[in-house]
Amino acid sequence: MADLGEKVLKCLADRDGFDTLDIAKELNVDHQKTVGAVKSLLALGDVIACEQRNSKHWELTAEGHQVAEKGSHEALIFNYLPSPPKGTPHAELMKSVPNAKVGFSKAMSSGWIKMDKAAEGGPLVFRKTDSIDDTVQKCCQLIGDLTLEGITEKQLTEYKKRKLITEVEVDSFYVTKGSNFSTNISKQETELTPEMITSGSWKEKIFKPYNFDALGIMPTSGHLHPLLKVRTQFRQIFLELGFTEMPTNNYIESSFWNFDALFQPQQHPARDAHDTFFISNPEKTETFPSDYLERVKKVHSEGGYGSQG
Repeated sequence: MADLGEKVLKCLADRDGFDTLDIAKELNVDHQKTVGAVKSLLALGDVIACEQRNSKHWELTAEGHQVAEKGSHEALIFNYLPSPPKGTPHAELMKSVPNAKVGFSKAMSSGWIKMDKAAEGGPLVFRKTDSIDDTVQKCCQLIGDLTLEGITEKQLTEYKKRKLITEVEVDSFYVTKGSNFSTNISKQETELTPEMITSGSWKEKIFKPYNFDALGIMPTSGHLHPLLKVRTQFRQIFLELGFTEMPTNNYIESSFWNFDALFQPQQHPARDAHDTFFISNPEKTETFPSDYLERVKKVHSEGGYGSQG
């Protein structure tokens, strides 16, 4: 990148300014690499100045590149056909030539080919002229070279409709000389070392300005306890099975909802005082849906839903 930066500075030394798109083409370098070199030069201080620009241009699609290389779809149809008076079966033509449907339609409308539907053995396709001028291929080759000379707006609209080209929006930079312009790149120091202070060499060094807007390194965060991870996994399993979560702000629950509604046996050890805390106020609760209470009672006493009670 440093070598490219020096090339950019040398190009700027001979002119008042340039667009990064133009200089990338002149140096035969990818535009993004050129932009990267320019941004690196900007970090050196006032060596250069930049103004961002936005432009649009036409680029070939993947299909457009094929047309530029091998010829248009209609030209491929024409070139596949033998010289008159011989013809080619329409079915064979559709099967043998890529994008034959589009090419056949365009070649017919251009007057390059004709078809005899009454031919014996099925429709035959013939050449209608001795030679053709593949304008579509020539225009795609020009667009591939980022040149629009001789190409009309009507042609551009047609090629866009045929998905041979696409309009691309590009951000570039117009680069001019800064107040401290120089063709020599001197690396700026990023740290003041004890050696620099001891020797006094820091007085001759150029330090990179401190960026107070830069984001700091994110501090390392904690991790979930293994038991919390297991609890989260079990919670997700029950939710996926269709269960819903109950309110968790009710720290005291009745034996009915805590044991009976969960069909825990009456003699289960968890109901004993050494495993469950009981309070005296309130000592009992009687606010249950009566129909639900009867269903729970029946399952406990008689069984149901596969249970023996």
